[in-house]
Amino acid sequence: MAFFRGAALRPVPPGASKSQDTRYLDIREDDPFDEAQFTDWVKQASQLPGERM
Repeated sequence: MAFFRGAALRPVPPGASKSQDTRYLDIREDDPFDEAQFTDWVKQASQLPGERM
């Protein structure tokens, strides 16, 4: 999962990127998944300003 303004989320998602602002969350079938934290990140991300394309 890519959060294009992920550096603004708290706590910051764990996956780094070549872009300073982008952060990633790798989701794998056999890894534990913190649904509450994921939901919180999505809610936080939805409040951030969008990017003009």
